[in-house]
Amino acid sequence: MRNYGHRSALSRRGLLSLPAAAAATAALPAWAQSFPTQPVHIVVPFPPGGGTDSLARAVQEPMQKALGGTVIVDNKGGGGGSIAHEFVAKQPADGHWMVVSANNLPLYPHIVAKLGFDAKTAFVPVGFIAKQESVLVGSLDAPWPDLKAIIAAAKAAPGSVQYGTAGLTTPMHLSTEQFAMLNGIRLTHVPFRGTGPLVTDLLGGHIKLGMSSITSVAQQIASGKLKSYAMASLERSSVAPTIPTFKELGAGDVDGTIVYTLLAPAGTPPAVIAKLNEALNAAVATPEQKDDLAKRGFVAMGGTPQQLADWLKVQEPIWVPVLQAAGIKPE
Repeated sequence: MRNYGHRSALSRRGLLSLPAAAAATAALPAWAQSFPTQPVHIVVPFPPGGGTDSLARAVQEPMQKALGGTVIVDNKGGGGGSIAHEFVAKQPADGHWMVVSANNLPLYPHIVAKLGFDAKTAFVPVGFIAKQESVLVGSLDAPWPDLKAIIAAAKAAPGSVQYGTAGLTTPMHLSTEQFAMLNGIRLTHVPFRGTGPLVTDLLGGHIKLGMSSITSVAQQIASGKLKSYAMASLERSSVAPTIPTFKELGAGDVDGTIVYTLLAPAGTPPAVIAKLNEALNAAVATPEQKDDLAKRGFVAMGGTPQQLADWLKVQEPIWVPVLQAAGIKPE
């Protein structure tokens, strides 16, 4: 199992060093020059208040400026993100609808029994937005002083330690199960309808442990309202550099880096995708935008649709073994 964790980290390390490549600059057909002809909707698969919502709103205005039209952020939570994906998959393929996706898109068939779309064919890639680390945190009254104590408690009573995340197969969920797999323990997952609700319950002590995007909890950690246990990333976060990684703490190569992407419905014309990609890169790739995203806890990415397509192809073989080890089956 440790070999698997090492392979997983190496497989993803190539992505996480991906340069923010510029979008193709081929001339667009005349009809595409008039795009957009109505508001462009960016659908966020979680309620307001979480890291995904924060990122979408950070790129909203610069994308709007680049496109020369209105960009609206819509929130549609539930189903670990599958509800929003299904909604966007069924919208007109004209470039006016996109969904903020992440590492878990290729895994929906493995956890949703009656999925309303084909995860492999329902979307076309627009590009990478940004990435950020995940962190294991606890409520102030959490009974475990450190990560070793969590492992010991889980070994003493398998399944007794509960943890919350933004939903099934989110990078936060998968990385926590990877942590369990690498350390021979069994944890009980409590999925929430987004990171915002999870943080609310952590602050209230209604759940004692959670894996969250660092952006969503950095302020609460800094102010002493939440405990931090370990950073689920390949290296320490610039947002919270004092928090050690799981690997530093001897708990294995646990990587819950969240990679945020934009997808459009299948059939969206390539010329429109090119224009959306150009606007996305303008929203994340300039020095000013990179600095703005860094202040919000994100590392800007950017790149081409093809780079995103290639990355999506390798996610399933990396993470399906984690689902199997956790006993997760379609429901």
